[in-house]
Amino acid sequence: MRSQRELFIGVTSWNSALFLPVCLKAIRDNTRGLDVRVVVLDNCSTDRSTAIAKECGVEVLVEACLQADALNRLVSISDARYTLLMHADVVMLSPRWFELCTSKLRDNTIMVSPEDIGCGPYSRPFGADKPESSFMFFSTQQMRRTVITRWKRWHRVPYPSRAVDFYGDHITHRLPARLEVKGYRWASMLVHCSDIVQRPTYSPSFRPGIWNDELAHLRYGLGNFYSLDGVITHYHNWYERVDMDVPADSTRTTGPSGAGFPVAYIKAYTQAFLGDHASGNLVVPEAVRSTREPRAL
Repeated sequence: MRSQRELFIGVTSWNSALFLPVCLKAIRDNTRGLDVRVVVLDNCSTDRSTAIAKECGVEVLVEACLQADALNRLVSISDARYTLLMHADVVMLSPRWFELCTSKLRDNTIMVSPEDIGCGPYSRPFGADKPESSFMFFSTQQMRRTVITRWKRWHRVPYPSRAVDFYGDHITHRLPARLEVKGYRWASMLVHCSDIVQRPTYSPSFRPGIWNDELAHLRYGLGNFYSLDGVITHYHNWYERVDMDVPADSTRTTGPSGAGFPVAYIKAYTQAFLGDHASGNLVVPEAVRSTREPRAL
């Protein structure tokens, strides 16, 4: 009888052609020696996301679904002792990530995830003490014990469905309470913004709805790095799904009528990260705890 697989990695994707090949190559490079199954669940992308995933040699599911349902679908097909759910714009940076994450799963701690205060040094103070959906590593069987009953409909007929509670306003923010009900806990990873550069990576030619001059001097903008025990484990780009086919002086933003971040800014720091990563010149911050408190712009 075959022993249980060691690791299942589920990647959620939607029009993720820009980052998906980088994400999947980093998974391959940083899981060598592990018995791992990788599945990309794609939400009916209109770009080459599914073709890229197949070219990378991983399993692909194409299903129209909301993020919470996509995450539960991946949990349901995990056949491993440990499960990692991640976004397509997450890039693993250390082969030690698995060793470090598994070392935290003891004494009823069943999940490891960054604290949801990222997006550069700003914008998500409401995520303090909450896990972040872009990277969730957990004990598969114990997480399944936290499921709740939700009522769904099929042709107007209600029926009960058992699922992990990814259904709040923010995907993961109900999880700590659900874990506590079962006597479980989660361990948080440290969040690090990129370093400050003297020359701005981007200067807006207009007044964006969300902006601060410090943002212009972050090497990788809103992108964040994450660590455990002094080791940077991975990077999350944030906002990689916006249309980046814009000129540097574009006034388009992530929100309507000028609200949100400038799309040209997201393009600039995304290109900076991808270029440095591809050339082997990625500048990784020190894995030390920040003394600044997260705050909204």
